[in-house]
Amino acid sequence: MASNSNSMGNQLLTDKENIRRNIRNGLAYKKTYPTMSPDLSSGLGVTSQEHPLVEFVRHFRGAGGKYIPCTKDNLIPRLIKIAQGQQYGTLLNTSPNLGQFLLKHHVRHVTAVNPMETVDAALFFSDMLIARTGAIGFTPSVSLYPSVRNLARDIIVVSRERCIFRDMEDALTYQLSRNNNAPNPITEFICPSQPEKADGADVFTPQNPRFILMMVEENHPQESAQPESNNSNETQHESQTEESDR
Repeated sequence: MASNSNSMGNQLLTDKENIRRNIRNGLAYKKTYPTMSPDLSSGLGVTSQEHPLVEFVRHFRGAGGKYIPCTKDNLIPRLIKIAQGQQYGTLLNTSPNLGQFLLKHHVRHVTAVNPMETVDAALFFSDMLIARTGAIGFTPSVSLYPSVRNLARDIIVVSRERCIFRDMEDALTYQLSRNNNAPNPITEFICPSQPEKADGADVFTPQNPRFILMMVEENHPQESAQPESNNSNETQHESQTEESDR
């Protein structure tokens, strides 16, 4: 028992040191690309008549994100299909709750990466989504990384409809209320961005990743689940997959 406790303690120290190194390297890394940040002043003082989910999906897809509607029953099967179908060489998982399902379905993954190294895809859970801008919030206490930038070319995010807030004010008010008005760890809010093009094909990099959001919808308006308006084979395949899962 003592040896197991020592082993767990050593692993925690190693993980913490890796996180500290990532923070130091992240602060020292000079960005060579424009940072895409949400427009915090967008629509201030204007009450939207759209359902929060519909408004979020509109902004998220419009900015370049890929949105996959899910239910609590088909979330894991769809996540496994993506992980296996994309044939990621390296998948970073930051969610212990999702890790057990990856192991069950023999999806190879890691739980930490060395400083300055990248992976093909990274899996996160987000509990803060902003309807007004389509931004996703990442909190270090949840993701264990100070920033999701420069980690992977595909950022796969799992969330729930109940995590959508009308605007930044509502989100921060909620943060304060659940922490008894104590300051919360800094949350990084990121909007997707359009991919670069090479020979007519989309190119995603750790500096400009693709954001794939898998949302567990609850009593959602039907228009939120409509497939994206393009004719790509990938979108057609996902639409067929969604129908077969229902």
